[in-house]
Amino acid sequence: TNQQENATPAADDEPKPWEEENFVPMRGGKQKSPNMIRNELQKHIDQSKADGTMTQTRIIEQMGVNNNTFRRFMNPKTYKDQWSAVQNGTYWAAARLLAEAKYENDKAKKSGAKRKTASDDNSAKKTKVANSLSNDIAASSSNDGGSTAVASSKTTRAEATELIHRINAVEGVPDNIVHDTCPQLVTKIKDFLQREGMTKANRLKALGDINNNSLTRFLSGKKQDQCATVTYKAGYVFFEKLRILEGRKKSSARLKNEQEHVTGFSLTKNRGGLVYCAFI
Repeated sequence: TNQQENATPAADDEPKPWEEENFVPMRGGKQKSPNMIRNELQKHIDQSKADGTMTQTRIIEQMGVNNNTFRRFMNPKTYKDQWSAVQNGTYWAAARLLAEAKYENDKAKKSGAKRKTASDDNSAKKTKVANSLSNDIAASSSNDGGSTAVASSKTTRAEATELIHRINAVEGVPDNIVHDTCPQLVTKIKDFLQREGMTKANRLKALGDINNNSLTRFLSGKKQDQCATVTYKAGYVFFEKLRILEGRKKSSARLKNEQEHVTGFSLTKNRGGLVYCAFI
């Protein structure tokens, strides 16, 4: 079940909707469009700069995206079909950020807390600066011309490679225990392969330089019949590092797996009563 932005607030020690791996921003029973997220994010940035709580640079850092990715997402002319923008990591990072901000604001209002505001002069000055910066972004994006379009694919591929390096640099993840089922991991792999800039070569590198045949067999497997493949263990480690890098809490499905399979899922496959372990 998709986790919705307007879901009932969870207790502080429970994963919030936007912290779930399968979170999808919703409004009126439908997924929020990139245009909606883009407009909400710009308002959040302008408001944060106006009241002095956070700069645009800090917000971008908080989302975990780089400036080029952010600028492409914020320029609607980048995409012929607006829904193509969901492949830009800024869409999902912004959706989570906005959901969390709404939760905190609602929580503050309910408890009677009031946000600290700057003086009228500072507010006016910061609003002017915010509007100026917003206009600069729009002007820069619209003036890029054809040269930006030509270089775009190279840039996104480089960013995808950079992300993979950052993920693999995360330490402390055990490589001998798996708490995702094969189908759960297949979903994660397919979602990741849809990210902007991802190519056949770097997707294989991301999962530990596995070969294409191994990945293809794993993706076409049924239930746990591919549990003995290298892809299963390597893929789990990779996405666990990604979860840690993005600061996401464990999903309810993950916590359930840990409770029911304390030592993790089997990494061997039985054939005719014999233990079979494949090294692909």
